[in-house]
Amino acid sequence: MAQSLELLLLQFLMPDNEARRQAEDQIKRLVRDPQVVPSLIHQIRTAKTPNVRQLSAVLLRKKITGHWPKLPDELRHLVKHYLIESVITDYRLSIHIVYGFHLLIFSCLMISSFSFPS
Repeated sequence: MAQSLELLLLQFLMPDNEARRQAEDQIKRLVRDPQVVPSLIHQIRTAKTPNVRQLSAVLLRKKITGHWPKLPDELRHLVKHYLIESVITDYRLSIHIVYGFHLLIFSCLMISSFSFPS
């Protein structure tokens, strides 16, 4: 799925409106699958094109924002770990801003799902 996802994300970023629309339709179908989360993380970590990494981060945020408390602990840990790693290792400022914003959102989600003792 990872390689086909990268190709779809690249197609989505193309200037051709018809190609973009087709890619968008396929991406909408793909993001319904829970297994897309690890694939998006893989794209954030390994895609050669910075715009693909950035688009993957945006799609990941949209996918899990409403579902964060329902995600398995292992998957939540994976998301946190690789986003932090990406902030550290990616050298592009625009990507840092996107990752930082996503980390802020995930932090708020973690705090809101944490139950404090009375």
